[in-house]
Amino acid sequence: MNSKELNQKYNKNKDIFHRYINNIKENMEVDIYSIINATLVKNPYNSSFPKKFFINKHLIENNFLLFIKYCIKFYLKQFYFLFSYLISFFIFKIFYKKKEFKDNGSIGIDIFFLVDNIVENNKFEENYFIGLYDVLNKYNQDYIFIPRLYGIGKNPFKLIKLFQILNKDKRNFLFEFELFSIKNFLSLFIMILLYPFKTLRLLQKEDTDTDKLFNNELLRDINSLGFDAFSRYLFGQNIAKFKIVNKIYSWSEFQVIERSFNFAIRKNNNNINLIACQFYLNYEIYFNTYICDLDYNMLSSPHSVLVNGKYYILNINKVKYINGVSLRYKKIFDYNYFKLIGSRVVVLGSYMESDTKYMIDSVSTFKNVLFKNHPVVDIERYGKLNKNIRVVNENIYELFKDASIVISTGSGTLVEAVACGISVIVIASQDNLTANPLVKYGKGKIWDIAFSKDDVKRLYDELIEYRKNNLLEIHQISEWYKNNFFIKPTEENIVKAFELDMNKDRIK
Repeated sequence: MNSKELNQKYNKNKDIFHRYINNIKENMEVDIYSIINATLVKNPYNSSFPKKFFINKHLIENNFLLFIKYCIKFYLKQFYFLFSYLISFFIFKIFYKKKEFKDNGSIGIDIFFLVDNIVENNKFEENYFIGLYDVLNKYNQDYIFIPRLYGIGKNPFKLIKLFQILNKDKRNFLFEFELFSIKNFLSLFIMILLYPFKTLRLLQKEDTDTDKLFNNELLRDINSLGFDAFSRYLFGQNIAKFKIVNKIYSWSEFQVIERSFNFAIRKNNNNINLIACQFYLNYEIYFNTYICDLDYNMLSSPHSVLVNGKYYILNINKVKYINGVSLRYKKIFDYNYFKLIGSRVVVLGSYMESDTKYMIDSVSTFKNVLFKNHPVVDIERYGKLNKNIRVVNENIYELFKDASIVISTGSGTLVEAVACGISVIVIASQDNLTANPLVKYGKGKIWDIAFSKDDVKRLYDELIEYRKNNLLEIHQISEWYKNNFFIKPTEENIVKAFELDMNKDRIK
């Protein structure tokens, strides 16, 4: 099945897919083991069930053999990470200097700490909630960072340098190791031991081919679960016991680690308010990011969700979707270079390497191509690039100034480009469902999707031609995207989104 056929199947059957998963969730026993199940989370990049559901052609394998195979893999991986976690715990105890916390009154800032970046730069710079902290300080709001350590991998000894850096930082940090006990390590061991067997409760009666497929993928996904699903659950339990924070703002893609953390807190403490911050440009196929009332009933959701723009607000009953603020997109409101047609084709690499390789091949006939690689991908993986492609590292807004068109896949930057009045081609994924951050509005006018290499040149010509004859409409479409997908990060909007007390004593 090619990418176009897969896209058509998806659009035709997506409601059936969601109903199938939700029906299982409605009838299952709700506990930590079902909350963190990778198949039920519906992340198409962590489970193959979504893609295989829409392809509807698959080889069914023996469930018993799959269970044995993936149990072995799961235990080998999880007990390795448990040992690594134990080392991390001792490193914390030796190298991190504890700080005193005020009782309650503080808010928690729950974000990823990119360990490699902090160590390389020899300082901690927070890039998720840019511009927030000056406002918090101005309004005398105490806050504590609740780190999700990312990038430790197989080397927990990186933490030595990390803790040495953070010891010099005057801000407060609440690490999970600080609240961990011997009893917690025993709980980790037991949870790991039980998880595969608890998963068996979710096996469906095989009345249909879809049931057979689900059972196969459920067993394969046993090994997809990350160790931090367990550790974050215990961390949430520990936070629920202490009067350290009364409100937690979490960077939220509503992944397993957030669901387990939320579940632990909501199950044990009704006085902590959980707010998910989705200050990014989302995709329809990132099924895991969309929070519903069913998640609220299962205690895995936050109490409310702050979004990057009013387009993302969902009208549901129990979880409040609220306008947030576009903290990471301030430059879009300063961009004033709207023009007819630029002279360069700008290709933005994706973190999905196979899709980026396909994009590079798709622009082989173009002249004057600028390629900006995704920062987490080693550019050497793409081999020698064609002579028509020049690698650049400029800020995307500088690249937009002379772009005739922007080409990418699985990148929220495409929305930024359209909001700046740049025409865009989305390259459909050749391996999976296509992560397209744009919506139907403006399709065929300022943006379109290429399902094959032949489509790319044709769509380029069509979009450029439409632009020449309809520049005013192009400008109107771009303004619609800016108004619907972004909220200007002014002090007023930050204060409103984070419910800061304007009457509170200010720092002089």
